Amino acid sequence: MPSAEIISHLLTWTPFLLEGFGWNILIATIAAVIGTTVGALLVWMQWKGSQFAQRASAVLSNAFYKIPTLALMFYCAVLLPNDFQLPWSEQTYLFPNWAKAALALSAAQVGFTAQNLGPSLEYWRHGQHGAALLFIPNWGSNLLITIIASSSASLVGVSEIVSRCNKVIAATDNPALMVPMYLYASLFFLLFCFPLTLVMKKFKHVLLQRANSHKVLPGATIQTIEQD
Repeated sequence: MPSAEIISHLLTWTPFLLEGFGWNILIATIAAVIGTTVGALLVWMQWKGSQFAQRASAVLSNAFYKIPTLALMFYCAVLLPNDFQLPWSEQTYLFPNWAKAALALSAAQVGFTAQNLGPSLEYWRHGQHGAALLFIPNWGSNLLITIIASSSASLVGVSEIVSRCNKVIAATDNPALMVPMYLYASLFFLLFCFPLTLVMKKFKHVLLQRANSHKVLPGATIQTIEQD
């Protein structure tokens, strides 16, 4: 297929692919909100809960940190119902695949938040605000990883960008379009994530300088701060 024809196909289908990429961003954002909320709850359990709650929180934090996201996504797609009813209502509500994908992708964010928010709060309590705020760029980098990982949502029937690439290739019935189409989809992720990665890197550099000015290394433990 001539290059001009390939470019014409890609431009023609760009709005369709952009809409799919919007689903990738939406799913990753919802996953981050769910994961951060649950992770913060686990941190609260470690700080304020009973001994049993603290042990349960530690176990869950490690489990979410290590769980394979792709496997969890398949489990969510297969085991969770496609619709449900609330106990006090007779109305049936749909449980769409994109919500299941967001729920599965949130596991990594739960693990990240549960493992890192507690030490960051301890840094803040000890006046090491630069070290504490390092949580933010690290959280942002984790979000960008989740956006890239959201491409796996196509495996459970979500109409995101990779799924739409497959539909375009099938609709055009042209195997020569396969590689350019997937490379084009990769460009969406690159153009979205790369500038944000640079911003996160710059922000992290500023925070590291601030942390070092207080004589606290980014990898220092809470015990080190207390000794200082």
